Amino acid sequence: MAVAAIAVLGLALRVAAGTGALWLDEAWSAVQAHDVGTPLGVFLNINHDNNHHLNTLWLQMVGLDAPPVLQRGLSVLTGTAAIVVAALIGRRDGVAMALVAALLFAVSPLLVIYGSEARGYAPMILALMVAALLAARWMDDPGQRLPVVPLALASLLGMASQLTMAFGLAAMALWVVLTLKHGRSWRETLMLSARVLLPLALPAIAMLGLILWAAQGELQFGNVEAFSWASWWNGVSLLANYWIGGILPIALLVLLLGLGEAPLARKAERNELAYWVILLLVPLAIALAQLPNSGAPRYHIVASIGGLMLMAVLIARRIEWPGLARMFGCIAIVVVAWFALDKDWRLIVDQRADPGRAIAAMRDRAPAGADVTAERDRAVAVLRAASVSSGYRLTIVETPCPAPRFLFVDRDGFDRFPDAPEHCGTIYQPIAEAHPEGLSGTHWKLYERVAEEHR
Repeated sequence: MAVAAIAVLGLALRVAAGTGALWLDEAWSAVQAHDVGTPLGVFLNINHDNNHHLNTLWLQMVGLDAPPVLQRGLSVLTGTAAIVVAALIGRRDGVAMALVAALLFAVSPLLVIYGSEARGYAPMILALMVAALLAARWMDDPGQRLPVVPLALASLLGMASQLTMAFGLAAMALWVVLTLKHGRSWRETLMLSARVLLPLALPAIAMLGLILWAAQGELQFGNVEAFSWASWWNGVSLLANYWIGGILPIALLVLLLGLGEAPLARKAERNELAYWVILLLVPLAIALAQLPNSGAPRYHIVASIGGLMLMAVLIARRIEWPGLARMFGCIAIVVVAWFALDKDWRLIVDQRADPGRAIAAMRDRAPAGADVTAERDRAVAVLRAASVSSGYRLTIVETPCPAPRFLFVDRDGFDRFPDAPEHCGTIYQPIAEAHPEGLSGTHWKLYERVAEEHR
C-alpha cells in the first residue's frame, strides 16, 4: 500500500508536468507520426534520430489532435511503472530500501521531466529496469530456469523505445560478469554470463539492424555536436542538477550520510555493485569513446538510474540501523524529497515554456483564427501540433510575403531575441514569451504585426 501511494504521487507529478503543448522534439515526433500514416511507416519511413519508435507508434495511435497529456501517456504510464519496479529491485535489500527507492524514483525531477514528455526515455528506463530485475533474480540462483522470453522482450522494447538502451545493456553485461565471477573460474563465469546476456544482446542487435537497414545509410540527425570535454562535463553536471533537485541537496546528502555511518549488509554490498557500475560506466564510456552530443543530459540518463538506486541503498541502510544512523537517514530523505518537490513544482508551473501560451495569445486577439509565420522552419511542427491539439484554426505561412499577422521566434539557451523584428517589410512587436525550466523546451517569443497608424 505504501508503494502504491508513492506511485500515485509519482503519477500525479507526471500528469501535472505534462499538460502543456508539445515542445520542439515532441512536436516533430507527433507530426511525423501523423504524416507517415501507418505503423509500418514508423519503422521504414522515418529515418531520423528523433524517431523513438514505440513513442511514435503511441503518438500515431492517439492522434495529432489528442490532448497533450494523452500524447504523453506512454511516458507517464511507463514512468509511473518504473517506480514500482524500483521498489521491487529495492525489496531485495529490505523494506526500507524498497520504500526509499520508490520515493526517489517518484520525485526525482529528472524522471519527472522524461516521464512526462512524448519521448522514448521513460519506456526505455522501464525496460532496462525490468531486465535488471529479471537478471538479478536469476543470478541469485543460476540453477533455476532463465526467463529468456521476458529478457528478450525487455531488450527489444527498450531498444525500440530509445537507442541509449544500448548503454544500459553494456553496463548490465559488466555487472553480470562481475557478479557471477564470485567463486567461479573465468570459463564457468563466461558460460553462465552468456546465458543471460545473449537474450539481451540478440534482440538489441536485431532492432539496431532494422533501423540501419531502413535508413539505407541515410539516418538523419537533428543536431550533431562534436565531442569536447567541456561539453561532456556540461551534460553530466546538468544531469546531476536535476537528479534529485540540485547540487546543494547532493552535498547535504553526502554530509548527512557521512555522519550517520551504518554497517553494510553482504547482500546490499553485492547489489550495490550494479548501481556503481551503471552510475560510473555510462558517462566514462561516452567520454572515452568521445561520442558526439555528449553535452545532452539525456545521453547520460541511464547513469542516473544507478545513481538513484545507490542513493536509496545508502539512505535505507541508515534508516534500518538504530541511533544516529537512523536519524541522519531520515533527515536525508526529507532533504532530498523537499528539494526534489520544489524543483518539480517549478517544472509543473513552467510546462517546458508551454507553446500553447502562444496559441492562447493569438486566440485572444483573433478568436476566429489567425495566420502566423515561424522565423525558423523547425518551429512549424510546434505551432502545428499546438494548434491542432487545441482546436484553434491557425494558418502557418511558409512563404516570405505577404507578412502574416503574427511572427513566432524561438531560440536556444541565451541567444538574443530581436526587439522589433522586421519581416517582409513589416515591423512586429512582442506580445507573449516563455522560457523553459528544466532540460526540455525552447525559449520563444510571439510578435504581432504593428498596425500602419502606429508605425
